[in-house]
Amino acid sequence: MSRHTARILAIGDELLLGRTVDTNSAFLARWCADRGLTVTGVQILGDDEATLVAAIKAAASASDLVLVTGGLGPTEDDRTRHALAGAMGAKLEASARAWNQIERYWGKLRPGPVPVSNKRQALMPVGARVLKNDRGTAPGMLGQVQGAWIACMPGVPHEMFAMAERLSTQLPRLIPGLRVPEVGEVHFAGLGESSAQDQLGALLSPGPVQVGITAHELGHITVRVVGSATAVRKRCAAVRNILKPYLLPEAGLAPSLVAVLTKRGQTITSAESCTCGAIAGMLGAVPGCSAVLQEALVAYHNEVKAGYLGVSAVDLKRHGAVSEQVVAQMARGALARSGASLALATSGIAGPDGGTRAKPVGTVWMAAALGSRVVTRHSHIRGDRSRVQQRAAASALLLGWQLLTGAV
Repeated sequence: MSRHTARILAIGDELLLGRTVDTNSAFLARWCADRGLTVTGVQILGDDEATLVAAIKAAASASDLVLVTGGLGPTEDDRTRHALAGAMGAKLEASARAWNQIERYWGKLRPGPVPVSNKRQALMPVGARVLKNDRGTAPGMLGQVQGAWIACMPGVPHEMFAMAERLSTQLPRLIPGLRVPEVGEVHFAGLGESSAQDQLGALLSPGPVQVGITAHELGHITVRVVGSATAVRKRCAAVRNILKPYLLPEAGLAPSLVAVLTKRGQTITSAESCTCGAIAGMLGAVPGCSAVLQEALVAYHNEVKAGYLGVSAVDLKRHGAVSEQVVAQMARGALARSGASLALATSGIAGPDGGTRAKPVGTVWMAAALGSRVVTRHSHIRGDRSRVQQRAAASALLLGWQLLTGAV
């Protein structure tokens, strides 16, 4: 084939049962796009061998590359290696190279012999190549079916990520003529997706470039442009010009805050009630956060809000913990307590219980304090407890970003 296409097969009964979220396919779709491959389909399959054989053959007939994740474990229900052998029309035999890899990895984990069940992981279709796994006991496999390359990788994400990156070095030889596209991204926050559509208008229309807009759960939006280097540069410049008041320097609110605070030599702290440390967690996930993250306090109980942050007991009783008055005092108290430059605070009802008619589940107050200024914002977030907490934390980061940059 000459279209440079790929298909992704995610294997595992646990995926079909909803017990495990398939994050691998999203990673691989981006992995393909960044390397000049067009993904024409993603399929989630159970562990039935006959179904897997048919799926591999079907994907191979329409693709240059088929990426398979999962089903390479040591248990009886892991059937991917058998399915690849069936699709290749090859015998399944023990591979000395695969077994040596398993033994070396096991030796790093613990003393003693490798369990007998792991010998299943050394089975390879005759004619397939072993793909190195330096993060687990499941070697990958690379074989051919109907002229298409089939790469079978572990379902454990961090094992698969590393294996896919090593596979990248082989792609130019496996699929000649691949052209890595130019990809430009513009990140912004504080403007909704529909409002961005209205302002950008024709700039979001395809032409010499492909354009997409994605709203992220953690509070920012990305415009992605794919095409030639010149066309991508021009389109991104035009998008940035229109969205200038809302632009983020990094891909996300937390990374943008860390970057700007670091550049200014400033620091940040958080005082969190309903978000239970989610703000600090988002900041802490950013490399280099140690330069700016001063401290963080989970002030869940009223006694902690009063004792550690100086929140007025009178206001706690009169207005309740979930109120503008209390969250503003939490932010001021965090700023005074830590000596940081910027403080963020949240107080709300994450659910599933605890709501009232006046303050239903999902009610959140947030505040940001910078110097003598304190700004507050009220929000009602729909969803389960986890979503309320994550969205509230993201909203607090946005409020902090807007205060820091003078947008509020």
